[in-house]
Amino acid sequence: MVTSRPKRKSAIICIVVGRAPRARGNPALDFRRGQTVGLNVHRGRPHAQHCLAVLSCVLMAAACGSPSQPTPSIDPPRITCPGSQSAQVTTAPAIVTYPAPTVTGGSAPVTIVCIPPSGSSFLAGSTNVSCTAIDAQQRTNICTLTVAVTVLPPVPRLSATRFVAFGDSITEGKLGPAGYTQDPLFPDSYALVLYNLLIGRYTTQTIDMYDRGLGGERVVPNGVARLPDVLNRDAPQVLLLLEGVNDLINGGSIASVVDGLRTMIREARNRPTGIVIFLGTLLPERPGGLRVGHPELIAPANVEIRQLAKDEGAILVDLYEAFGGLPDPLLIDADGLHPTAAGYKKMGETFFSAISSRLESTAALSRSDGSARFDRAAGTARPPHR
Repeated sequence: MVTSRPKRKSAIICIVVGRAPRARGNPALDFRRGQTVGLNVHRGRPHAQHCLAVLSCVLMAAACGSPSQPTPSIDPPRITCPGSQSAQVTTAPAIVTYPAPTVTGGSAPVTIVCIPPSGSSFLAGSTNVSCTAIDAQQRTNICTLTVAVTVLPPVPRLSATRFVAFGDSITEGKLGPAGYTQDPLFPDSYALVLYNLLIGRYTTQTIDMYDRGLGGERVVPNGVARLPDVLNRDAPQVLLLLEGVNDLINGGSIASVVDGLRTMIREARNRPTGIVIFLGTLLPERPGGLRVGHPELIAPANVEIRQLAKDEGAILVDLYEAFGGLPDPLLIDADGLHPTAAGYKKMGETFFSAISSRLESTAALSRSDGSARFDRAAGTARPPHR
């Protein structure tokens, strides 16, 4: 009797630990999560299907595990500079502050370095600024901007800005016969011409001009008596004084005119505020004119007025010389006494030149509110004429 031995088997066990791919068309290789798969392999040569099962177990174990998640990548830093910067200054070098650059991306912390840094002193002209962004991984990015510094010319300024023009009808601004009574505002007055010149140049300051001319007034006794009240009311820093021709027309002496002007100069100069006085010489007259008195007295009177200015520390404004010492019909109207519009313009320019040369300085100061004023009628404030 022959007894056959049972065949020995080898077991291959595979536990599905992940989601296994489905083996289409072969149920033997179709696994589910958590399923234990056992394969018995008879002694002898393993069947090809068995080998495939073993390989599947190995692949499923490798593929169905729980691998670690990859670290997401961070873009390098990217820096953007502000636009070109400009500064207008009166002196250089000048401190210029510019906006900070912006950065996107990069591993924190990201450091920004600009050379020259904001708030540095920059020379006149254009300067290139380089800004670098550096992140935690030492990655860098660079941008540039330009800082342009322009040095402006010095701003002209006056040491005094409050003016009173004091005198007779020539200060008032009357013309000859054509406009003597028809124009009560006298738009051609030298004070208004001067005012417009002042506000046109000294744009950072408030200029006040008070035209206190009074037609027919004489130095003695009218001007001497009227001036203190004008100074009290208007509180000027500068007095523009032109008077005396009516005294000469009406028989007054040169000596009385000079004495009266001296009294007026001292009245202004001795004020606590220390008023600056500009003293004008008398204009030439046209002989034969309707309002001409003694034209032959004008030149010698002016000699004394020039000496008076020197003696009393007043600033001379030589209108007689500005008019050429002659009664030019283009400058003196048909009445022989009052200037034409061109003559008043010449007077305003002459006073302006004297004021600028004596009172002007340069500085870098902020602009004022521009509330300048030209005031003609006593006690009446008029809007600025621009």
